Amino acid sequence: MPVPAITEHTVEIACHREGARFVIGMDEVGRGALAGPVGVGAVRVDVEALAAGVDDDVCRTPEGLRDSKQVPVSRRTALAEAVGAWRPEHAVAYASAEEIDAVGITLALCLAGRRALAALTPFGPADLVLLDGSHDWLSTPLTLDAALVFGDAVDVEVPRVRTIVKGDGSVATIAAASVLAKVDRDARMRSLHREVPSYGWESNMGYGSAAHREAIASLGVTHHHRRSWAL
Repeated sequence: MPVPAITEHTVEIACHREGARFVIGMDEVGRGALAGPVGVGAVRVDVEALAAGVDDDVCRTPEGLRDSKQVPVSRRTALAEAVGAWRPEHAVAYASAEEIDAVGITLALCLAGRRALAALTPFGPADLVLLDGSHDWLSTPLTLDAALVFGDAVDVEVPRVRTIVKGDGSVATIAAASVLAKVDRDARMRSLHREVPSYGWESNMGYGSAAHREAIASLGVTHHHRRSWAL
């Protein structure tokens, strides 16, 4: 049975009733891959405008909006373009495989998330981040070693975070972030495939498919692989 599309802003409007004005939906992509960066999508929304309900362009979600994993591959790019037009205050940012090796996946997610927040800075501050999942990796305290890797991202202000389990399938702004991040990272992995074509990244996107693991076993790893992982 198809997963229903998200057409309401129930959670975002509830955030407005609790005092928030600007909310960012955020989701990650590529956490479990063996190669390539980890990405974080972020979408900023004026929840006061949503609550007022006076602008159909603001309140109406793109047709078929849902968790990116539930969107057919043939529809993802078009949906990402629709999401980008619907929510121009958006960003996708990354932490590289080298950075993942340096600080671990949790802090690398934090780094990518902070970079996404930094990219949204020109639009103004936000009161709350709605983060997909049960673990708040965005607010993870930085160790000294991590701070050296993070550079300017250390100074990025992280708003209050609320985690929402399966938020990418139920919260419009998180789903929008999920779609943008998935399409953008997939495009990056296809580009890396053209650079290193032996690992099948145009189809496995850096994840541990049988063909990818066989290529690692026979050819070794590249600088795009997460060398600190059990490859």
